[in-house]
Amino acid sequence: MFYRDRWRGARWSVIFSVNSNMFEVTGESVLMLYGSHVTGAPTSTLLAVSASALSETAREALEKSAASLEFGAAPLALVTMETAEGKLGAEDVRTIVEGLDPVALVATDASAAETLSAAYRTPVTLDEANRLLGRTAVVFQDFETLMKTPADKQRAWALLKKLR
Repeated sequence: MFYRDRWRGARWSVIFSVNSNMFEVTGESVLMLYGSHVTGAPTSTLLAVSASALSETAREALEKSAASLEFGAAPLALVTMETAEGKLGAEDVRTIVEGLDPVALVATDASAAETLSAAYRTPVTLDEANRLLGRTAVVFQDFETLMKTPADKQRAWALLKKLR
């Protein structure tokens, strides 16, 4: 048996890394490091950042929007900045965003918007589409509140459509 055919050990992990998608490996590393704050796949193309856990209604709305906007299979990753294990800072959020490398971002509340603004040292405008280091970012004042009435849901959908 050749050494390269072994399935265990340091050399195997290097060969695996070289033979796999380098972006996926980086994404998996981010998920392992920040696992309590991040849910989703390492290849997610849309990343939503929230100060606290989103309600089921808001999460489903983001998932359906990502599917409708054709962001691909398993398109949505969620970052919850504050969990029982602690609170993420601006540099942590930037590390997650750059590690997962999504096509677009959604900030679901003013706190998430403020953190993204600090992470990228760029002012953002609430309830509008913004650009953060080449990515389209839709920034909401309060996405949860917009899920309460049909008219507000339409306003949220109109803003999410700018992610295309």
